Amino acid sequence: MGFTLHAQQNNSDSINNLLRVSGDKEKINILYNQAKVFRFNDPTKAADYGVQAIEIAVKLNEVEALANCNQLVADIYFRGGSFSKAKEYFTQSLKFFIQTKNEKGKAEVNNSLASINFAQGNFPAAVEGYLSALRFYEETNDNTGLLNSLNNLSALYEKQNNFSKAIEYNLRAIKLYEGSKDKLRTVVTFDNIGNSYLRQENFSKAKEYFNKSLKIYSEINNKAGIANTLNLIGDIEFKIHQNENASVIYKRSLSISEELKMQPLIVSNLNDLGENYFALKQYDKAINSFKRAIEIAKKGGFNIELDIAYKRLSDVYNLTNEKGKAQTFSALSSEIKDSLFNDSIVKQLADISLRYESEKKQTQIELLSKEQEVRDAELQSEREIRKVFIIAFSILSLIFLILIYFFIQNKRIEKNLEKQKFELEQKNRAILEQTEKLNQLNSVKDRFFSIISHDLRNNLTTMKLYFDLISNPAYEASDNKEVTKNISGSVENTIDLLENLLIWASAQIKGVPIHIQKLNLHSLTEETFNLLNNAAFQKNIELRNEIDENNTAYGDMDMIKLVLRNLIANAIKFTTENGSIKVAGEITKNTCKISVIDNGVGISKESMERLFDQHLNPTTKGTGNEKGTGLGLILCKDFIERNHGRIWVESKEGEGSSFNFELPVNH
Repeated sequence: MGFTLHAQQNNSDSINNLLRVSGDKEKINILYNQAKVFRFNDPTKAADYGVQAIEIAVKLNEVEALANCNQLVADIYFRGGSFSKAKEYFTQSLKFFIQTKNEKGKAEVNNSLASINFAQGNFPAAVEGYLSALRFYEETNDNTGLLNSLNNLSALYEKQNNFSKAIEYNLRAIKLYEGSKDKLRTVVTFDNIGNSYLRQENFSKAKEYFNKSLKIYSEINNKAGIANTLNLIGDIEFKIHQNENASVIYKRSLSISEELKMQPLIVSNLNDLGENYFALKQYDKAINSFKRAIEIAKKGGFNIELDIAYKRLSDVYNLTNEKGKAQTFSALSSEIKDSLFNDSIVKQLADISLRYESEKKQTQIELLSKEQEVRDAELQSEREIRKVFIIAFSILSLIFLILIYFFIQNKRIEKNLEKQKFELEQKNRAILEQTEKLNQLNSVKDRFFSIISHDLRNNLTTMKLYFDLISNPAYEASDNKEVTKNISGSVENTIDLLENLLIWASAQIKGVPIHIQKLNLHSLTEETFNLLNNAAFQKNIELRNEIDENNTAYGDMDMIKLVLRNLIANAIKFTTENGSIKVAGEITKNTCKISVIDNGVGISKESMERLFDQHLNPTTKGTGNEKGTGLGLILCKDFIERNHGRIWVESKEGEGSSFNFELPVNH
């Protein structure tokens, strides 16, 4: 409306007081607003307010107000099923909209009149009205109106069993919705889209949009909208065979529509309830629902719903073996169908649709002709401009080609420089690697000769002294036991030294191949004890294997044997006579921890920090003056790390040491 709408209190006394102190134009405003407030919840009161507004507008000859007020009253009667009154007020509204040249108002009224004709079974008039509204909505790009008209046309052609046309309009509606960027979707749009999905039997999508509508209707307390949406949700529950749910929802919709006296929706709910009772085999309830629907549909002239009631009642009587009644209602249904769907009406619909398409094409041709005239005028101007542009383009192209040439040359030079830089970096990297290897080999050589010149030479010198002693004529045989023990220890130490030395040198120079396999750590420890029993026996040291017989881990057998042999030999070396050594095992989530624990002399904190460093590793004499090279622990660290483990020591001087290493329990 062109006049301003003010929010008013709904209290009748307040409205009457306000009307008494207001001017005539403002009274129209107040009454129109109250009609809008009550139209969904108290249609009778709403219609009364609307009629009062019309009476005042007639006196003042307020044409725009007359158009809007008549449309509102017509809409209230239409929703209540009073089609004759609705048509009367819609016709008046259309007259005033034409007078004020309000094309949108005309389209809305034509759409509403078409819906009345559709409900009464007058399909040709309904199509005329819907297409008239559609034409306006297409010209003005009114998406909400377009969706409404397209869905109405789809529903109409579906009733006519013209599914190709129904699908055509349906697809247009879906495409329009999906292409829309408007995020403020109205409740009408939700209803329309829900109906589109319902007719395509996409029930989950239909329910999604109807629930959105229901939420908005509830927020604004629109009872008519709630009742209509509940009816549609009931249809979904019925179609997916949730009949108990459908009954509850249909009854809720029926209750609200009866409260609002919405006759078309009452009939629709009664028919739907009847079908649902029929599906539940509650035939008496179904008959009662269909009979109530017939009574109301006859009075209101709702021919489509009347046909549904006759047909379904005939089906019920067929099942209950009341053939006479079944034939009677079947005949009544056929009679209505003949009036709604005869060849003449179908032809009329086709002619109307064809005329609409022809008019649309003619309009498009006229538009194209005008566009062609404009284009011809623009073309001549473009030719002149094009000449200037061709010359400018030629000059720019030449400059561009020169720039491209220099760019390519520059890129080629850059590429060559990059290639040379890369080659130099590769050579530098190779030189650095070779230098590192040479430094490593040089370090190995120095260490190797240091061990040979010092440790191995000392061992051999000691052995020579012992042999010289035995060869001396003054030597007494009574000292044989002690000397033999010393010679044996020196020989064993020399053998250990040589073995560790060779393995270490080989690992440093060419690497040692690794063969990972599952190891039984209890067995490997027993085997190592057997090798070192003699050394332990000479110092009366107890060896205990406390590893569980089922403890296993993954590693290279030869490497782990060497680690165990070195750690246990070291423990013997640094444990005093009558001491004890134990080897314990502990399984954690992903590793097995092995600990070689002695109660020997222990290690100072300073020495522990250098213990596994091949450049700083100290050598210390054992409790029986046993000599070492420091190579054993370096090999242990190297081999444990190659087997994806770690090694460390825990010790206190005078209390003993615990050498620990971990190996993975999974391969």
